[in-house]
Amino acid sequence: MRRSGELVQWNNKGGYGFVRDDTGRDYYVHISKVAGDGRPRVGDSVTFETAIGRKGRPSAVEVIITTIPAPQPATLRDIKQSPAGISRYRLGLRTAAATLMTLLILWAIGTGRTPEWIGLLYAGMGAGSALLYRFDKLYALTGKYRVSETNLHVVDLSFGIIGGLAAQEVYRHKTVKPRFVAATWTIALVHTLFLAALAFGWLGALLPT
Repeated sequence: MRRSGELVQWNNKGGYGFVRDDTGRDYYVHISKVAGDGRPRVGDSVTFETAIGRKGRPSAVEVIITTIPAPQPATLRDIKQSPAGISRYRLGLRTAAATLMTLLILWAIGTGRTPEWIGLLYAGMGAGSALLYRFDKLYALTGKYRVSETNLHVVDLSFGIIGGLAAQEVYRHKTVKPRFVAATWTIALVHTLFLAALAFGWLGALLPT
């Protein structure tokens, strides 16, 4: 007769343990008698048949683990694919915009129209923005306190937009909500125009002589 019980002891290294049935009787169990590929864990609910082992002790055989595995919390690895309904092309625009702004910075510095500290400012603030997006994504996955959208926008506006766009692309984060997306692209446009003005000397032409 098939019995129900619980795994009350388990030696993972040795591959053996004890199952206790509903009457409180313990049965020796070896990993070779457990169905499936997963490793048993103490507390697992099981069903099993009984038999007499080699040393004459009662043993559990044909053991089936019936515990439903607890859902694992999502991780950043789970967001590699684009969300349903979001095209890869639309997400790829963020990488293109970040790349364009980076090239404009390099051009402006290379032509001597912009001091190097401008590039360092964008790099430092961009790294800070990317970290904020990473933390916010992790907090969203684990249900913890979130980074406010206002703070994300403020850091992006304060020269962190390149890192912010890159983080949105990598983590598939903040790419759906229309108001947030609109604000992000407005900030990106402002900085693209600013950097283009630096790179091509337009600011100098506009300043009074």
